[in-house]
Amino acid sequence: MDFSVHSLHTFEFELSVELKTVLNIANVPSTTGLNQNSLMKLYKNDLTEIVLRLVKVYEKNLKICKSAAVKIDQLKSDQIENQKKLMELQDKQIDSVQQTVKTELKTWADVAKQGVTSKPITKHTVKEAVRSVNDEEKRSRCLLIYGVEEKDNEIPCVIAQNVYRKLNFNPPKIVDSYRVGRKTPGKLRPIKVELKHPTDAMVLLKNAGKLRSTDMSSVYLSPDRNKQQQAAHSKLVAEMRTMIKEDPNKFYFIRNNKVNFIDKK
Repeated sequence: MDFSVHSLHTFEFELSVELKTVLNIANVPSTTGLNQNSLMKLYKNDLTEIVLRLVKVYEKNLKICKSAAVKIDQLKSDQIENQKKLMELQDKQIDSVQQTVKTELKTWADVAKQGVTSKPITKHTVKEAVRSVNDEEKRSRCLLIYGVEEKDNEIPCVIAQNVYRKLNFNPPKIVDSYRVGRKTPGKLRPIKVELKHPTDAMVLLKNAGKLRSTDMSSVYLSPDRNKQQQAAHSKLVAEMRTMIKEDPNKFYFIRNNKVNFIDKK
């Protein structure tokens, strides 16, 4: 038996039915009247039926408990694995921001060593460096949802929350959400979602592939890329399409800035 909330509710209903049947056999109005004296008054056949019914309830309850224990262990393992992935993604994000700071904010010592005088550090260059870091940090908290049909009076925030629920995650704090681009007939605009924390976006992007097994199989997600990242990603997509044409017997995907593939099962 696979444990689920539905199976638990079903057992609860079946248990109430069995309990009413036992009370009727014992001829008592409630469980408070079910005691040794009331049972001693019963005929042997009635008492036997009560015992068999209680054994049946016990056996089913035992199966549900065992199934629940297996499910809990599985959820614990999944949670530990997700926490590891989050820590890895956080480390990558920190490294990315640090690299941006190192690239944009040149120290006076570096300038002096290189003898660079044509590009001095000014308030403008510092502001640009800080703006770049802030922009990178904001992008890390954003993601794009593609393939969702546009409807009048739709609420993008609710759509984003539904995507989280489809992947069995509680929806996090959503700062902002809206359609991106000009509305064009026959073209679905993506939904840009800004979250409160980078990890909220990372979790969803990491598990986006699981949407294929839901009723949102036509929906896919992507990080919020800058122009350079978009250009690099477009090259990878073109490369992947070429590889698919050359060998369609493999499943291709982009990960770690390169095209990967595995054999189709």
